[in-house]
Amino acid sequence: MQAKVSSSNHKHRSELITDSHGTPYYVLTHKVLPALLLLCCCWLVFYITSKGLANAYYFKANYYLGLWQRKPQTLMLESWQQAADAIQTAVKYHPKHPHYLLTQAKINEWAWYGRFKTADKIEVNDQLYKKAIQLRPGWPNAYADYAYYLGVINFRITEAFEELANAKQVGPYMPETFQRTLVVAATHWPLLNAVQKNQGFHAMEHMVTNSLTTYRQALQISQQHHLQRQFCIYLKVKKAMLKPSTNKMIKRDFCTNPA
Repeated sequence: MQAKVSSSNHKHRSELITDSHGTPYYVLTHKVLPALLLLCCCWLVFYITSKGLANAYYFKANYYLGLWQRKPQTLMLESWQQAADAIQTAVKYHPKHPHYLLTQAKINEWAWYGRFKTADKIEVNDQLYKKAIQLRPGWPNAYADYAYYLGVINFRITEAFEELANAKQVGPYMPETFQRTLVVAATHWPLLNAVQKNQGFHAMEHMVTNSLTTYRQALQISQQHHLQRQFCIYLKVKKAMLKPSTNKMIKRDFCTNPA
């Protein structure tokens, strides 16, 4: 009987041990802590689930981007709307993911390409690009893509070259930076000053020497904007610094009856 009383008294004393605020530790360890752990588990499940859903919707949107880039003729209003809805949902679940924001901007631009929307209907892209850059300031693709949007879609040439300079600063050897630079320059070639044209020439030179893929991109851009003659003259000056195989392709593609 005495042992039971002693045990009961010991339990009573343990329940009365309190923290600095006077809260019994028994209450903290047996009631508050489990509740906090449950809340943390619920939050973690929600976080993981929302990020997983965001990623699933992003992949759906990105699939259409890849499809349109390979086969532009597949761009239809219905498929564009599906991509737009998917990336909008991804951004809703994960609003601070820079890649999602950049993808949303690109999907908006495809609406412009497909003539589903005019340039003033996708002005939200300004904020999407700026937010993506703010979230990931060392990402050259964000600056380069923003420059493309400014220069090609909005004819804001000076601003476009400012963003291209930012892209080159953080990613001086990124193929995307040179590709966007050449496209912006070629689109507005007659309007460019000497410094801007020189940037276009430098980008084109890098593309024709970087890889066969970028060489073909440079050739396609020059043909689209009828700049083979100008690029041929520039590349002839650089002939001594180029590989013989590259010079042979340049002579064939850029310097044979250029348009």
